[in-house]
Amino acid sequence: MTIITFWNNNTGKIGQTYSALAIATHMAIEHNYKILLMSTKYNDQVTMQAFGFSQSVQALNKLTKNKNSMELESGIEGMTKLALSSRLTPEVVPNYTRMVFKDRLEILAAQKSKEGGNVDYIRTYSATKNILSVARKYYDIIFVDLNNGFSEAPTREILEMSNIIIINVEQKMSEFDALTELKEKEKLFTPKNSFTLINRYDRESKYTSKNITRYLNEKKEVFTVPYDNLFAEAVQEGTAAEFFLNPRIRKLEDTEDKTAFLISELSRAEQAIVYRMQELQMRI
Repeated sequence: MTIITFWNNNTGKIGQTYSALAIATHMAIEHNYKILLMSTKYNDQVTMQAFGFSQSVQALNKLTKNKNSMELESGIEGMTKLALSSRLTPEVVPNYTRMVFKDRLEILAAQKSKEGGNVDYIRTYSATKNILSVARKYYDIIFVDLNNGFSEAPTREILEMSNIIIINVEQKMSEFDALTELKEKEKLFTPKNSFTLINRYDRESKYTSKNITRYLNEKKEVFTVPYDNLFAEAVQEGTAAEFFLNPRIRKLEDTEDKTAFLISELSRAEQAIVYRMQELQMRI
């Protein structure tokens, strides 16, 4: 029903996928929504790796005799074929995703085809809009980890059909100035449909979320996803889901603790997202 897209206008890797993974996974646990986390990025391994679906994680699991390892399987190519032939239906979509939490979280990552390579990827990316149009009828929320910039035509199309756009930035003054300029030039981003999110947030920096909110002249405090080495390691080891289910982590209350601060900031972002979703529902 609701498409929430993570996007940035940066040319480098700024932690957008890390943030999308964290918010989608934590929200699936704490809220009663059927969620799809979808990556459109070419040869995306991070999303699959985070939940134990990548080949490197499976090799590690075999060495450590981890019985929870899963086979690598991507359904994006099959879903693309159905979408392009107008045979994709909402009920069929889950057949091509990977389940993380039953009735709560599934993932779909764009992967490099063994045969078609970049050609297949371009075709897949072009079909993403059709896939989203069908999938939104099955899921309550679709989180899209979208390609950066505007160099590819499907990127703008996906942003235009998104209900909420989360603009990802680094914790740098140059980034905040560039964001201000972008919003002045690009009418696609409005206060009603977009949020700002600082990736790999460091609360010791003078560029705090409150200071940046004032600098950007935004009405609500910008989102942050702090960097936490424990979660970063979980993503690398394929245990991102287990990380948030850990009883010790769920009971953390001391916000001076890095992991507790991560959880509190995720909760703050999720509350704002839920509120915005409720506003959208009232307009229908």
